[in-house]
Amino acid sequence: MLTFSLPKRSPQTVLSLVTASVWLLAAAGVAYWALHWPKAEPTLATAAPVALNPLTDLQGPVARALGQPTNPAASPAPQTRSAYTLIGVIASPSGQGSALIATNGQPPQAYRVGQTLQDGWTLVSLTARQARLKSSDTDILLELPAADGP
Repeated sequence: MLTFSLPKRSPQTVLSLVTASVWLLAAAGVAYWALHWPKAEPTLATAAPVALNPLTDLQGPVARALGQPTNPAASPAPQTRSAYTLIGVIASPSGQGSALIATNGQPPQAYRVGQTLQDGWTLVSLTARQARLKSSDTDILLELPAADGP
């Protein structure tokens, strides 16, 4: 028959067991807090809408305040130009090529002349610094931002 006996309890054995328990508890606490450390949430950058000309936005209210009658049928067209941003152009002298256009703050995409963007807008022509978009009733001209530097 197999017998099992516990070792004698000496002060050195008790001290070793208490020390090991304290270190185990400390390691468990460090592991717990390391696993529950606050993680940084990813943030998305959003572009704020920018008016093209703040004075044109005030013409209607200022005209009404000064007593000028306003015609609701002659309301200004929606500002579609702010929805598109020209980022880059590759154009040949004949007007063919492609343009890098960002739509509504989204990442830019390349469009060839004749290709349709969003909402029925078509890229109709290019120059070295401009792109002309056309819809069924109107067209807009996008320009590259001015280059910074000497």
